[in-house]
Amino acid sequence: MKYILNHYKMKTLLLTVLTLCVFIFSGNAQEASVEKSIWGIQAGLHPLGIYNETGLTESIVLRSELGFGFAWSSSGGLFDNSTAWAVMPVVIVEPRYYYNLNRRLNKGRRIEGNSGNFLALSVGIQPDFGFTSDNVDLDKEFHVIPMWGIRRGIGNSFSFETSIGLGYGWSFDEYTLYTGERISTTDSGVVLGLRLALGYWF
Repeated sequence: MKYILNHYKMKTLLLTVLTLCVFIFSGNAQEASVEKSIWGIQAGLHPLGIYNETGLTESIVLRSELGFGFAWSSSGGLFDNSTAWAVMPVVIVEPRYYYNLNRRLNKGRRIEGNSGNFLALSVGIQPDFGFTSDNVDLDKEFHVIPMWGIRRGIGNSFSFETSIGLGYGWSFDEYTLYTGERISTTDSGVVLGLRLALGYWF
């Protein structure tokens, strides 16, 4: 009888240990994942951006952004004292790969709001309209820029983000000659992509 009780206690102990091991290993094997969908606003080098990041896989998101750029210049000559300004909308579509979420999770660091390092391909379109002074004409622009960047959470819903990259851009200009002939030109070249922004996500 004593042997049966000891054998029962041993089996119970082994079963308890095995159950704990299953919970521990299943917790350690948990995969980090990007958010299914987050909305946010950012302000920085570009005055304002409104964005959404939709999770496609556990580490890839599709970011869609409506941003606004600002330009201003002033000439203080003797015969020409004018100021020109423009606020230009830009639409950016950017696949992002967050490559270190698992490592951050294993180190006990936060990944909420897609806090991590990422590689991205920024594809942006700027139309030829916006809010401008009377002496400013806007051109259509298009760019494709591979980017590397980081995002870090601050508090509950605030974030800091910076990214940099080199890519290629095109500018499309149209103007009318005094003869009435319409001329279209295209300029292209290497462009620098740079983001430095504080944000808030919902």
